[in-house]
Amino acid sequence: MTFDFFEGAAGTGKTHNLVGRAGEIVQDGILGEGHKLLALTFMNGARRRLDARLGENPAFRRRFDCQTFDVFARTVAARRRSLITPAMQAQADALSEFDGPCALAAGLLENEAVQKWVARSFPLILVDEAQDLDEHRMRVLQGLSPSCRIVAAADAFQCLHNGRDTAPLMGWLEGAGQTHRLTQVRRTTQQGLLAAALAVRQGKDVKSVLTARTAQNRTAWNGPGFRLQDAVATQRNTGLLAWTIANDISQRQGPVVILTPDAGNAIIRAALATVQTRQWTRDNGATFGPYPLTWDRHDNEEADALLADIALPETASCTDLRTLLTPLAGHAPIAHVLSRIDRLRRVHGQAAFTAGQVKEFLRESVRNRSRLGFRRQRGHLAMTIQRAKNREFPNVIVLWPHTATGSVEHLRRLLYNGITRAQSHCTVIVLGQNRLNAPPFAPPAVVQDRSV
Repeated sequence: MTFDFFEGAAGTGKTHNLVGRAGEIVQDGILGEGHKLLALTFMNGARRRLDARLGENPAFRRRFDCQTFDVFARTVAARRRSLITPAMQAQADALSEFDGPCALAAGLLENEAVQKWVARSFPLILVDEAQDLDEHRMRVLQGLSPSCRIVAAADAFQCLHNGRDTAPLMGWLEGAGQTHRLTQVRRTTQQGLLAAALAVRQGKDVKSVLTARTAQNRTAWNGPGFRLQDAVATQRNTGLLAWTIANDISQRQGPVVILTPDAGNAIIRAALATVQTRQWTRDNGATFGPYPLTWDRHDNEEADALLADIALPETASCTDLRTLLTPLAGHAPIAHVLSRIDRLRRVHGQAAFTAGQVKEFLRESVRNRSRLGFRRQRGHLAMTIQRAKNREFPNVIVLWPHTATGSVEHLRRLLYNGITRAQSHCTVIVLGQNRLNAPPFAPPAVVQDRSV
């Protein structure tokens, strides 16, 4: 079957072209009676956004399913379990709870009968953010390609898995069919923002494409839609960083999203807590702040935060759990856990539950609410750069701590993905001093050999 691959930098419209090409194929009549388009992504957030994008197009109305690779793989493995060999099962058992089903599905899709079975329901398959696919999910896609029409989009530089070699995947994508190169950035027209992002992508000195401005013995580098600065920040002096963040928020129109490669950094956490509670006064008497923030966390992080202040006993009765959890039932996932415990008591007669069971009930509830898009937001958003993948926001602040880890290439990719989430303005605040002349803001220093 035909394979279309869209490759381009952040903001060049990969998802737009992905959906547009799929619309053309649907208009040509690929979806017959009982057929649907299948859209696959690596993460739930990307799945929700692609689901919304497809839902806006009348050509796809009620004729598509959006799933993660993991969910699709579990379905294939469950429905064709009779074809799983002992060797395939042994390989899957040695992997994680997520990778195992993907390995099983990949093995099953080597069978032509399974390929055609999938194609009878999903003759057209879309894959967004394909650069994130590891070897198991890549094999799933390869198994689908002989029988299904594939439209995929990827950019190797936006893979944020430290150390992952994307060359085999990208090579296969480019050789599988027709490659469409996208070069025009459409997310923003701000030239400073565009220049800074390109400099990071190319490994150049970001400061070289900006204009330096010094005030009160502090230098910042500016361009239209972009600002780069450092901030003296220590555990004992988080107030200055808080003021810098709040001051930047006060200058933006509309919501601001704060991104960081390390959401657990204590200095950042303390500064953002201050941003939410303190008001500042300027020399002219004008005030700014406080600014409420909501952390957009990974599902497991969200569940762990709800569990942090609950002392769950190893085993507890339904009555004891109700007493313990009811004061927190204002949180929807906790209320769902209480409902599930009560239902198991009434229907199955289960009288006691282990701490492990309760935790898994809560994690499952959080995952389901995230999958359905039920997370509540108050004020501005804060999240990791990894969490912001495939998203765009009017204004972005990137907080870059010394605890950002990984290879030079990985750090550049993280910074690039943070900057390119912005549509109108991005401010990068580097914690500490004298860090702007090193990666990912500048090329590594060249050590000269003076022995000759």
